[in-house]
Amino acid sequence: MLRSLSLIRIKSLAIFVATVFSLLAAAVSAQTTSAPEANYLQHCAGCHHLDGSGLPPEVPNLGTDLGYLLDSAKGRDFMLRVPGVTGVPISAEEVTDLLNWMIVKFYPKRSDFEHFNIEEILKGRANPLYDPLKVRKELFPDL
Repeated sequence: MLRSLSLIRIKSLAIFVATVFSLLAAAVSAQTTSAPEANYLQHCAGCHHLDGSGLPPEVPNLGTDLGYLLDSAKGRDFMLRVPGVTGVPISAEEVTDLLNWMIVKFYPKRSDFEHFNIEEILKGRANPLYDPLKVRKELFPDL
């Protein structure tokens, strides 16, 4: 009986230590990842991949395909209305930071782009695309 209690205490202590280390690791990771990067990892990387390469043609490559979108009002409007922007469960301010971060991170040759703003995000969210592939093919058949 005494031996059983000792084993229970050892297991409890091991679980406690593992929990503490897990929490510390999460805290360190959160401190080294920017908020837009963390949002990208959580909400975008599943389709666009960690390196932004996507799955062309269905999921655009963020390192090569953003020029089509950034260079026209229709392209910007498209970017603001895709499900990943309109349906992501973060604030419009966070989406603004995320989109601007993505362009700087994955499309650095366009450092001169017009940054997105909160008003644009809200307008896009109010008019979501339900078939973004169809609309993209109509607007940008070469993409």
